[in-house]
Amino acid sequence: MMDRIKVVLDELNQSKPQGQMNMRLRVLEDDDYKNGVSDQASAVLADAFHSYGAFDWLAEVEPDPDKVDTMKKRLVKYAVAVGECLLRSSGGFTLVAERVDNDGSTSLVGALHSWPETDRKGGFLDSLKSAFRDIRVLFRVGLPPATSTWKSTRLLLNRMSACFIFETKREEAMIGHPEPYWYLCKIGVSSNAQGCGIGRRIMQAHTRIADALDMDIYLETETEQLMKFYEKCGFNVRIEYKVECKGSAPLEPIWGMRRIKHALNQT
Repeated sequence: MMDRIKVVLDELNQSKPQGQMNMRLRVLEDDDYKNGVSDQASAVLADAFHSYGAFDWLAEVEPDPDKVDTMKKRLVKYAVAVGECLLRSSGGFTLVAERVDNDGSTSLVGALHSWPETDRKGGFLDSLKSAFRDIRVLFRVGLPPATSTWKSTRLLLNRMSACFIFETKREEAMIGHPEPYWYLCKIGVSSNAQGCGIGRRIMQAHTRIADALDMDIYLETETEQLMKFYEKCGFNVRIEYKVECKGSAPLEPIWGMRRIKHALNQT
């Protein structure tokens, strides 16, 4: 699989769109997790997801107003770490965009986390596999951050538990689709490099990879602006829902979107 992915990226790297910065797309390899490149990718994603409403919804349980933003940053960092752990244990990849300067030096400006999933039948074996995967993640990443009081920490855990509906709704949206598909968990561009077409380029790379492997892609979004962007990339809304937690206002709306393999891109 990785050889075919590299072929797709090589083709894209050889065809630089007119007017775009000199950029290289690649998938992180084992050495990148040792020399800190993966940390740079995680930092880019954390920066991009700091404005994601779900983390506002989670962080607002912190009773000390001066600590809310810090709590939000910790939650984003934790979520990115969990995503990286899941993709590495599921045969996924981290796709990065690196800006190449005139002197040959590079700087990481965009990243994407994605891994293959299958339509689960909801039986005992699937539940057991999911439980073991979650345990491995907790073992490697640790427990989520705590707030300044036990009461608010308990509310935070309740809201985080409510977010498991993302997985339930993903399975619901992909019912009847037994073939493996890509779950695009996170995509982001560094705040100082947005508006340069990097996000489109990263998404183009992922859709071409999915087409080369005859696989669909599924993702979630909570903003109409991003929903319209994904529609131009060939995605269609499969499901709309809200995240509810007792004693809290719901987090809504969430759109689950699917791109069927070889769908037309308009970006």
